[in-house]
Amino acid sequence: MPTIKEIADATGRGKSTVTRAVNELGLRENGHAKPDGPRGALIIDAEGASMLADFLTKGTESKTAPEPDTETASQPQIDVEAIVSVYRERIDDLKAQIESLNDQLSMKDAQIKELNIALENAQGAAKEAQTETRRAHDRVILMASAGVWERLTGFKGLLGPASDVDVQ
Repeated sequence: MPTIKEIADATGRGKSTVTRAVNELGLRENGHAKPDGPRGALIIDAEGASMLADFLTKGTESKTAPEPDTETASQPQIDVEAIVSVYRERIDDLKAQIESLNDQLSMKDAQIKELNIALENAQGAAKEAQTETRRAHDRVILMASAGVWERLTGFKGLLGPASDVDVQ
């Protein structure tokens, strides 16, 4: 990740100009510029460097528009390769992020598939429990409607066949 000096050299601007651009774009507040370099040098991440390059080169393009009365030798030179390398670094970072996100999506898809299977199993078990509850409820209703003699003799199929009951 480049420092302010490296960006200043790459864009043909002074360090103070780059520092002002960092402040105008709010790169410190957004977390794109951090004093993590040697002796507290401000390090700018790829996205921040990309924004700075855009900001600084747009200003240079409008200032360096050739006029017939001025010399081109006095104008600052723009290091296009440095700007392109900043963009390439940003693209590589984005590709890595995309790959990471795709891996996470694959993991989530597998989790969703497992959860769907578990949900289907739970729904099947709930249906079986509901059917069993309905059968038990029907038996309770049948028993409640039967008289004492019918309960003892197994009338209405409560206790099974009459031969199973001992008669004294």
